[in-house]
Amino acid sequence: TVQLNDMLAYKVAMLASNLSDSLAKEYATYQLTMPEWRIVATLGACQKDAQQPYMTAKAIAAATRLDKVQVSRALDRLVNKGAVLKRMCKEDKRASLIALSSEGVAMYEQITPRVVAWQNRQLKNITDDEYRVFLKVIDALSP
Repeated sequence: TVQLNDMLAYKVAMLASNLSDSLAKEYATYQLTMPEWRIVATLGACQKDAQQPYMTAKAIAAATRLDKVQVSRALDRLVNKGAVLKRMCKEDKRASLIALSSEGVAMYEQITPRVVAWQNRQLKNITDDEYRVFLKVIDALSP
């Protein structure tokens, strides 16, 4: 019989939880919760890489794997902190277009190097080849 500690889903869930808890220390200094950080990181990457800096809450939920309620509450807090801007979508009046404010961009740019340094510390005992294999395995397990 397979032991709980040998079950793939269990091991991955524990790894994800441990990594998430460890990473939280990097953005907690900015008084951000995990959902808030995921949204800031997603919007920051979107604004950096895309011609369209805005996302809908629905797109943010899909990108962050957060449910609509978590996204809505986190967005409200981020708007109150001045990190996020919302404007009405002209095509769909029920939707808002969301982007980082200049304060949000500054926050993203301050936190990102800390996250990169955190990741480098996590990977210090793993070779580049091992990491590539790990990523390949993750991709193979992803739907």
